[in-house]
Amino acid sequence: MAQKNTQRELLKAQREQEAHKRTIGLLIGAFVLIAAVLLIYFLPRLLNTTKVSGYTNQNGRSVGDPNAPVKVVEFSNFGCSHCRTFALETEEQFVKDYVDTGKVFFTYSVFQFNEDETIKAAEAAYCAGEQNRFFEMQKILFENSTFAGAFADNSISSYAKQVGLDMTAFNQCLESDSQLDDVRADTENARNLGVTGTPMFDVNGTIVYSTTLEETIEAALAAAGN
Repeated sequence: MAQKNTQRELLKAQREQEAHKRTIGLLIGAFVLIAAVLLIYFLPRLLNTTKVSGYTNQNGRSVGDPNAPVKVVEFSNFGCSHCRTFALETEEQFVKDYVDTGKVFFTYSVFQFNEDETIKAAEAAYCAGEQNRFFEMQKILFENSTFAGAFADNSISSYAKQVGLDMTAFNQCLESDSQLDDVRADTENARNLGVTGTPMFDVNGTIVYSTTLEETIEAALAAAGN
């Protein structure tokens, strides 16, 4: 009988050890999973070291000489992949070729398809424009737009600090909704002009897509004798 009791105790101890090992294994697995999720979420931001800069002759959401012969307004959306491509890969060269040479006065205008999370990005960019940091904020918003939580309040606050905004004034702007009204007004104006997608451009009154932007500008310059 004593031998049977000893065997039972050994089996019980073995089962308890195995259960303990399974529990530890599950905890380790859960920890690894959480670490992996956090790494996926934050690593792109940590590795994103692209220098965020604006333009020397920007004023609010515009850049260039207001008396330039051609006025170009871009209608864009912070959730639009083609808008992101234009902002990060084309805009700087476009400014060098047409704006810095005095040919084009360029203005950025938001076009909202609906009031989803991208409207928070638009409002933040417009508020940054009050401090003449619109294009800096525009770029950092687009750089992070593909990441989860890109337009969360804490993310937007982080971007504002990175571009050197006065945070008190920036937060007051957000809380007042004054620029949110401007975003909505710009969207309505774009619809009235016939804008149906993004990015689209108004070149001296002619609405075009990016594929015909430069040829339309050249035609407008020729018509203006430039």
